[in-house]
Amino acid sequence: MRSWEHRFGVRVVGFGHGRLYLSVAAQPTDVRQARVVAAEHYLACPDVFHEDPDLDWSTYHEELMQRRE
Repeated sequence: MRSWEHRFGVRVVGFGHGRLYLSVAAQPTDVRQARVVAAEHYLACPDVFHEDPDLDWSTYHEELMQRRE
């Protein structure tokens, strides 16, 4: 989390029921950086990738670069 805070301005905004909600000030700006973050997401929460049928690992890094949620 500390690394994400420094790199992307991440702040914890909530938690509950096995979830952690984050606010991200700046998403990854290049493909290499986005792939690293995607791998970090997988290492931190692998169950999300296995439980969500709509989550496509091959394009997840691209979604990280475009998300505005």
